Order: sequence, then structure tokens, then C-alpha cells
Amino acid sequence: MDLLLDITRLAGDIAEAGGLELVDVEIFRAGRRRILRVYVGKREGVGVEDCARLSRDLGARLEADNIMGEEAYILEVSSPGLDRPFKTLKDYRRNVGRYVRVSCSEPIEGKRLFVGRLEAVGEDAITVEGEGSARSIPLDLIVQAKVDVRIE
Repeated sequence: MDLLLDITRLAGDIAEAGGLELVDVEIFRAGRRRILRVYVGKREGVGVEDCARLSRDLGARLEADNIMGEEAYILEVSSPGLDRPFKTLKDYRRNVGRYVRVSCSEPIEGKRLFVGRLEAVGEDAITVEGEGSARSIPLDLIVQAKVDVRIE
């Protein structure tokens, strides 16, 4: 039994039923307790009510099925934040149309940093429109990509 995998599946099912997308799950130790941190998102943004509902529903299932065992733990549910680095293709796809900041391990046309609108996401590359042109950036060259937060 893989605890993280079991919790990820359960949290994903409960999040999806509530109109949310599971972004990440972490389990780590803080003193004598374990922390179970669940990150969720949705296109229009995650509200406090969304987090509270998921925390109640997931907490009830964890307790009913004794998934975390007898050891004390704290369940935290939150949004990953606007400027969280993308980890999966799903992260890229969720942010199509938004401005992004992409750092590369090798220069592409003499540049390692690209800022612009994320126009497309493929299996091997993304397309970023910025500075008057679109550039294809291979995923295997991306060191970090995240939303470029803009206050308008």
C-alpha cells in the first residue's frame, strides 16, 4: 500500500466531485505530527469555501477509512498560489492564455528567459507569444515555468 498514492487518488476523486482540480499532495513530518498538505485549483480561482468543503469531505473519508493510521496528523487544503512553478502538462494546459515566465537550461535564439502569453501546449513543446513573435520552447529545455502575475 502506497500511502501517498492512495491519498492522491482519494483527494483527486473528492476534489473533482466538488468542481476542483487536484494539483499536488505532500506528506511530511513536523515534530511529532505528520502534515498532509493538499493543493487544489480551478480556472476561476479557489475560494476559502472550496478549501473548507474539501477539507471536511477528505478529512471525513481519511478518518472513516483510517487511511492515515493512528499517528496524529494535520490536514491542510489550499490553493498552490498564482506563482507556483508548473510541474505537469496539466499545469501548462490550465494556464493557456495567461502570461507566463519561462526559464530555459539552454539558449533559444540567444535567450534563456521568455515572458509572454502561453498560446499552445503540445506533448513536447509549448508556444509563447511575446515581444511581437511566437516561440516554440521544447519542454525538455524548461527549467522553470510559472504564471507571470500582472496587476492591471
